[in-house]
Amino acid sequence: MNYKEAIEFFNLNSRECYTISCEEEMKQVINKNKKYIYFIHWSQQDIYSWGTMSGSSNRLRKSSIMNKKLTGKYDRRVDYLMLLKIYSFKKIYLFENQESTKYEKMLCNKLEQKHCYHGLKGINRDQISRNLYSKFKETLWFKKFNKNDTNYFDEFFNDVFLAKLKHPKNPKRTFYYGDSLEPKFLRTIGKEYLETSVEKILDVNFY
Repeated sequence: MNYKEAIEFFNLNSRECYTISCEEEMKQVINKNKKYIYFIHWSQQDIYSWGTMSGSSNRLRKSSIMNKKLTGKYDRRVDYLMLLKIYSFKKIYLFENQESTKYEKMLCNKLEQKHCYHGLKGINRDQISRNLYSKFKETLWFKKFNKNDTNYFDEFFNDVFLAKLKHPKNPKRTFYYGDSLEPKFLRTIGKEYLETSVEKILDVNFY
């Protein structure tokens, strides 16, 4: 399914469709009492991502692709930030849809997959993230950083983001993708020394 067909699918099953390119435009159309499907068309023909959110739990904002200040947690944030540097985004579509989760899954079913990415190599989240990281390391953006920063980022990616670590004080709690960029998280697990390099390479701010 190409990106136009995917957009048409969501458009036909949603009440409204908005096109946005920055945070200010998003703020103008979002309503805290409504649910949405977001659709990111990355600047490559048929590479796109989609997901659900609400006006009160804004995952587009949490992704930090339009605002460098990190806030909360979101499991796709690291992937999206790498995609931003690899491709940048062409357009973001926001569909007002009170059954957003239903239609999010319907598109997955149409594509015969469980993840919400199209056009990326990998059959599961770990494979997709690893392949994205390989592409990310080939960008001029990544190559401009010194060895110390890239080594620290590699530690972050492999030993934090993908590692599913246990909480140091509560072994029953496991950390997942979304925890890795939550402000103060790296300090919680004793890896605060990674913060500066992660900020530089993903082009974000923890605080």
